Amino acid sequence: MKEDDPLVQALTKLLIELTRFIDSIIDEDGEPRAAAKQLDFVAGTFDQLTPDQRASLTQIVQHLAAAEPSAERREFLDVFAEDFGLTDDAE
Repeated sequence: MKEDDPLVQALTKLLIELTRFIDSIIDEDGEPRAAAKQLDFVAGTFDQLTPDQRASLTQIVQHLAAAEPSAERREFLDVFAEDFGLTDDAE
């Protein structure tokens, strides 16, 4: 996976936006259990990536966070890698 690949960049942005949206409805009256299950699915899929792939995805997310003008979105991006198991707890 190449971090500078436009397809990888676009897919990462879509993934971030979808997970942020799903995360936001957990606190609402919608279907919080269904939303939590979807977020668990995303984290489980990340578990199947190699360490190098997780590191590459983490790097892309960090670049997106650094360029994000919205404080709310930047905060979500800042914890994304840890929240979704892309980084080890020791890091």
